[in-house]
Amino acid sequence: MNPKDAPAPENAQRNLLFALHGLYRACGYRAFRMSKFEKYEVYAACKDFLVSDRVLTFTDTDGELLALKPDVTLSILRAVPYRPGITQRLSYHENVYRPGPPDGRFREMPQSGVECLGDLDSLDVYEVLKLADESLRLLPCETALSFSHLGILRALLNRLSADEKDRDEILRLVAARSVHGLSALFRRRGFPEAVLHSLCELLALDCALEELPDRLREIGAAFPESPVLGELEELAALAEGDGCRARFDFSVLNDTHYYNGLVFRGYARGISDKVLSGGRYDRLLRRMDRPGGAVGFAVYLGLLSVLNTADDVSVDADVLVLYDENTPLTLVRDQCAVLRARGKRVYAQRRLDDSLRFAEVLDLREGGKSRA
Repeated sequence: MNPKDAPAPENAQRNLLFALHGLYRACGYRAFRMSKFEKYEVYAACKDFLVSDRVLTFTDTDGELLALKPDVTLSILRAVPYRPGITQRLSYHENVYRPGPPDGRFREMPQSGVECLGDLDSLDVYEVLKLADESLRLLPCETALSFSHLGILRALLNRLSADEKDRDEILRLVAARSVHGLSALFRRRGFPEAVLHSLCELLALDCALEELPDRLREIGAAFPESPVLGELEELAALAEGDGCRARFDFSVLNDTHYYNGLVFRGYARGISDKVLSGGRYDRLLRRMDRPGGAVGFAVYLGLLSVLNTADDVSVDADVLVLYDENTPLTLVRDQCAVLRARGKRVYAQRRLDDSLRFAEVLDLREGGKSRA
């Protein structure tokens, strides 16, 4: 797409929101609305689940401590009760308030996503994974979806006589894809070579979801038949021929304190950080003394703003419209309206402003001539 034809950043984000809302609604997800703030206790009990443990708080008129919400999932879980045998599908577009890059200062960050809550089966989990893939397809750039399953890692860790410190170090090294670091740790601690070999094979494995069960069996006895493999076989059967682009990446862990099954991340070309993150988080429900299961994801819209402005940083306006006292003002109005309807950023001026950077000029003055 020619940069001059690209929609303005605010229009692009608005169009993306409409597209995401339509996608989620078509799959039966109802929009969930929430307040900008919650009782601080909602977040205090689960601070280690949050991206940052720093929360903006204030005291209400009745003396109660409130917080500008740093997370959407916890607010939804608090507001939506468990209903036995029922699956509840919710979507949202909300702003969260937490420290962010590049300087760690508090920011208002928009995000959209879905949460699927209740007595879940593999179809519910796969549907959310597929929705994550379809959400990424709506972005105006090349994207990729990576997934893993924490049950695979836990099956291997359970074969080690490793304390919590060693387990945390293994998790860190797996997330960093450090085969050298894992090898050094296993030699130092005397852990079984077979487990190390399996970890290294898994880190090298790149395959689609429908291929994963067979590829795990090829790894051998280090990952025997288990409920995890049975779940992956169900997910693989659902993915067969369905066009889901998710690729296995063993280094995708997310937060192992709360996620317990399928986990995934989405990436967009031109952005170094993940733009989508999610997975199954039954462990968070247990932490909140709540039954049932949960799976969901968030699209980090704030990060995506650079996609809409990357081609436009060199200009202040797409079109500079010049006019003078002899130009009918209705003509200026109509020309600007036409350009803006095409997604152009338009400045209308009576004279050329040397401080402005623009892609092209529409000169409506008598004898004027449009130029790029």
